[in-house]
Amino acid sequence: MAQIPKHSTLGRPVNEQARALRREQILAGARMCVLRKGFHAATTAEISAMAKVSVANLYQYFPTKDDLVRALIDADLTSDLELLRIIEAAGSFREGLGMATRLVAEGGDVEQESRLRLEILAEASRNPAVAAVVKAADNRLVGALGELISRYQGRGELSDQFAPTIAARVLISIYDGLVGRLAFGLDDTEQLLAAVDRFVLQALAPAPAADRPAP
Repeated sequence: MAQIPKHSTLGRPVNEQARALRREQILAGARMCVLRKGFHAATTAEISAMAKVSVANLYQYFPTKDDLVRALIDADLTSDLELLRIIEAAGSFREGLGMATRLVAEGGDVEQESRLRLEILAEASRNPAVAAVVKAADNRLVGALGELISRYQGRGELSDQFAPTIAARVLISIYDGLVGRLAFGLDDTEQLLAAVDRFVLQALAPAPAADRPAP
């Protein structure tokens, strides 16, 4: 069988940048549709209309609605991991946590992002496939945060009385609980975020030297 020359013009070359932009366009439409109707009620036809693409085009990127949900979960995880990288790159845990909190408070519509996360959890409670993706993403986030806490414990900036993974799960639970409240549109969002940061820093503060057990 004769090979097609490499310079052949058969077919259309893939434009990766255009595909990435179209994918983000569809995800943006899905976010808006889900915020209006919820994952369970939103149809692929409504999502494609919101994204201004055809249903056939949507299926090229996301064959099922579950694939859309997985993509939104991955986007949330990527955002969370980026916040951890900011904390790690800072001069201290306190400074990094403050930077991450400011980015969250100033970076967009906190209420809408919180509502979307609640919708994801609600869908996970009904759909075992989505629940598995949520659990896997949560485990990755806990692992990454646990490693970060362990490094700051090694520097003596955070208390070592908690196992890093346990501390990570507790912290994520605290912030997830706050997300649930922010979804209702509280007026004191920035103050609450700052208060949670202070609570976390006090809870993880190392014991004074005089209180530490002798080696």
